[in-house]
Amino acid sequence: MGVLFVAFTDSASARPFHLRCEYLENPVGIDKTSPQLSWQSNNTERNWEQTAYQILVASSLENLRTGKADVWDSGKTNSGESVGIAYAGSKLESRHRYYWKVRVWDERGQLSESTETSWWEMGFLTPDDWKAQWISWKNPEADADRAGIRWIWIAGQDALKVEPNTSAVFRELVNIPEKPREGALFIAVRGNYAARVNGHEVSRKRAWTSFDRQDITDLLVVGENTIEVTVTAGTPLPYGPDAGAKTVPVALAALVKISHFDGSVLRFTTNENWAAKLESQSSWQPSQVIGDLSDKRMSDPGPIPQPAVELRREFDLPERVLSARLYVTALGSYRVYLNGKRVGSDVLTPEFTDYRKRVLYQTYDVGSLLAKGKNAIGATLADGWYGSGLTWVGMHFFPPPNRLLAQLEIDYADGRHETIVTDKSWKGAVAPVVHSEIYSGETYDARLEQKGWENPRFDDSRWTSATVAELPRISVSSESTLPAQVVATLKAERVTQPAKGTYIFDMGQNMVGWVSLKVKGRSGTRVRLRFAEILNPDGTIYTENLRNADATDIYVLKGDEEEQFSPQFTFHGFRYVQVTGYPGTPDKNALLGEVVSSLRGEAVGRLTTSSDLINKMWSIGIWGQRGNFLSVPTDCPQRDERLGWMGDAGVFWRTGSYNFDIAAFSQKFAADMVDAQTPQGAFTNVSPNTLPFGGSDAEMTPARRENMVGAPGWGDAGIIIPWTTWIQYGNKDLIERNWDSMQHWMEFILSGNPDFLRKKGVGPNFADWLAPDEHTDKDLLATAYWALLANMMSEMAHAVGKEADAKRYTELVDHIRAGFQRAYIKDNGEVGTGTQTSYVVALYTKMAPKELEPVLVEKLVKDIESRNWHLSTGFLGTPFLLFTLADHGRDDVAYRLLLNDTYPSWGYMLSKGATTWWERWNGDTGDPAMNSYNHYAFGSVVAWVYRYVAGIDSALSSPGFKKIVVHPHLDPRVTFARGEYDSIYGKIVTDWKGTAQGPFKLSVTIPANTTADIFLPAASSAEVTESGKNVEAQRKGDSLIVSVGSGFYTFEVK
Repeated sequence: MGVLFVAFTDSASARPFHLRCEYLENPVGIDKTSPQLSWQSNNTERNWEQTAYQILVASSLENLRTGKADVWDSGKTNSGESVGIAYAGSKLESRHRYYWKVRVWDERGQLSESTETSWWEMGFLTPDDWKAQWISWKNPEADADRAGIRWIWIAGQDALKVEPNTSAVFRELVNIPEKPREGALFIAVRGNYAARVNGHEVSRKRAWTSFDRQDITDLLVVGENTIEVTVTAGTPLPYGPDAGAKTVPVALAALVKISHFDGSVLRFTTNENWAAKLESQSSWQPSQVIGDLSDKRMSDPGPIPQPAVELRREFDLPERVLSARLYVTALGSYRVYLNGKRVGSDVLTPEFTDYRKRVLYQTYDVGSLLAKGKNAIGATLADGWYGSGLTWVGMHFFPPPNRLLAQLEIDYADGRHETIVTDKSWKGAVAPVVHSEIYSGETYDARLEQKGWENPRFDDSRWTSATVAELPRISVSSESTLPAQVVATLKAERVTQPAKGTYIFDMGQNMVGWVSLKVKGRSGTRVRLRFAEILNPDGTIYTENLRNADATDIYVLKGDEEEQFSPQFTFHGFRYVQVTGYPGTPDKNALLGEVVSSLRGEAVGRLTTSSDLINKMWSIGIWGQRGNFLSVPTDCPQRDERLGWMGDAGVFWRTGSYNFDIAAFSQKFAADMVDAQTPQGAFTNVSPNTLPFGGSDAEMTPARRENMVGAPGWGDAGIIIPWTTWIQYGNKDLIERNWDSMQHWMEFILSGNPDFLRKKGVGPNFADWLAPDEHTDKDLLATAYWALLANMMSEMAHAVGKEADAKRYTELVDHIRAGFQRAYIKDNGEVGTGTQTSYVVALYTKMAPKELEPVLVEKLVKDIESRNWHLSTGFLGTPFLLFTLADHGRDDVAYRLLLNDTYPSWGYMLSKGATTWWERWNGDTGDPAMNSYNHYAFGSVVAWVYRYVAGIDSALSSPGFKKIVVHPHLDPRVTFARGEYDSIYGKIVTDWKGTAQGPFKLSVTIPANTTADIFLPAASSAEVTESGKNVEAQRKGDSLIVSVGSGFYTFEVK
């Protein structure tokens, strides 16, 4: 039984604080008509609980201060809830700001009231609120760049049916009369290619389908130049629409574009004049033209990458501005300026979504940037997420050019209102951002800057008009989380020079973002920055694991006294920066690392233990998550795969929720997953969906439809992430909003597997991805994950009052368990093929008969012992491994695995100098094409450290840490641990020292309006004191449980 501890602090000044709407403080642009409200209490006395609340919402701050809740007065509501309270007042109006406060009563009837100024502001609630038009500006050179380019291949061969690995070489001689301002090589292939300019390799890409751009200016000479491209037929994937094919289509399309200082342009395009030969032959012959770029047999590679665009408009304001809001988004990526000053500090806006369905707009308070009289608004519009090679088969979700949508709403002091919108009155011109792409990087030519273009009274007479753009019907929604920003800076730790003119900057940390360059030199000097995670033995950067990502920024100097460059529309994952072309010798201050993330705040979880190894695990996990939670939870930030891979996210979400406040971020990604769901109900492997197939029955072959299906563990994140968000934040609203989608997924699985063994509808079925040397039965693993989902659905259904559904899913678990036992568990307790993951998932999901569980645990431990106490699990087995061992009495084995530093183990990565988690256990020796050094999936282990070492957990009976479980699992190799977690109710702290054999001391802080069960390593209550006083406790297993309310406690066990 619990003990009522006497209060020891004065609560007179305690009151509600940290008021949040939609999990954000004072958000602008909300478009939910019933937003979720939450608050905490700063009461520090023991056993303080809220028994009732009253929410007051007013249309003005004055009304709120005078007690006039003219929008909503909830009345005194008897409830201890302070999280996820749905607004239920008058109908909310677009663009209105609503001020609110909360009053709470405790069990003694004492009333306290929030004093902080809290509000939320609505965005646009209906499509009719948008008066702006989508506008675009087409580069006059765009059509000329594509004209004349043809698909070519070897004469006499059928380019549609080429044997894999067949290679051909194509050559063009380019004569240049003078040194150009810029030279660029654009290549698209069906297959793989390597390109050389005057004998220097400039690019090597695999399965590249859209036009790649390479800056070749510094390689060109006056006179004759040789361009050579080797094209190799690819190999069909073992899954998807081309699985099993014996031949493949292969061809080359290319453009050499030479731009001179006088504005003239030379273009050399692939056609019959290019020389060609099979790589194995010596004689050249004219190329065979296969067709133009729109030839459906080869699939159109899309547009030639164009420079970014600068768009502007001037306007007069007759009076002083009282307030103003800018609502803005793009199909592309933008930066906006008002009167020469940048609007906000967000980067890579708008965020990554499936632009075929939804684009997010941002809202900015810009009143201070406007003035009476002449004003100017300008925007740089580049490709960003929208126009980069993220769709696997092309560059744009819709045909170019990019589009901008902006609406400036202005309120004057005299009560008048004015609206400035994007329309055909805007003008455009080419920006100095010559090229930008998420994977490739950014090229910026400072010589092309037009000084003052974002200011009023700029002469734009040579600019041309923007056009109103056509647009398919998509949803324009407000963002539900905060966009990415530069959240930190890093100075280089050292600079080395492995070769003449080549400098390597070591930032000391694998980070995500870019570097700011400081440089002084002659106009036209090109400084090239290339990014990488590790070095070659000779000290140069290792880039093979980047695959098709060039990860290169180029800055062309204009010749000023000192120049500074930071890219705007790309990002990189890197520790090292290779600098070439720098005028002079750079010092460490020439580059400054700028860390970019959607996670703006500090970590909300903190861990310190007696083990340096565990401490480093926490640290590298923080860095990995900060870098990969960038608009979406990317699997990795460096190579050509920066997508929302759901398997990685699903296994990591619990850890991620401890590390950072991702309550709002979770809502955004949950919407992405729903957007990606197929009409048949399948969640996908990545969200937003980047597959090219729209899903209509007319275009969906069986192979293509199967390729759309998320694999077990990957598509399953569509349920795992809402469940985890509920457990961590108590968010029931997300369950309600995603319920139909989650049910659709469960129905999809059941429809293909009526025998309750999950064998069909499994997509590419990645199984226990990257397990070191074992192969767990794919169907076994899929079935266990299905049971996990069914159990989660039952729990969530019960939480939101869907009792019939809860019962149905409980019964589904029973059916799956029966099928699993028949198919995969032998009488002697052997599971499947006997892998560690087989035993782990059978135990964790409770698929094994109760009486056989000890046998399964013994077999699991024996397998671990046979590997010299090492794991052999992959992405899907690892998250449950230590929990399974600890929950079955083998803390000793769990700690042994946790603290290993030899392969395969978490510690092995750290022993090799990792500063973020690797993709593979053997990242130092594994396949270079699948070798990310910033990949958080195996970092899922840190959830075990938070929950079982620090001992901070949420009770399933009261999710969101309304009821807390404090249960450190002890091992003599770790003698102290301190954990902190800023939960949605407040800060939880555990601080323990000692061993299970004693003595043991535990201090805990339990936030107001919550309770906790404290597990202590004691045989009887006589061994336990709290602040020197005896306590009463209940016994459970090897522990005693003391139930407490809020407050600070110190327990000691003799």
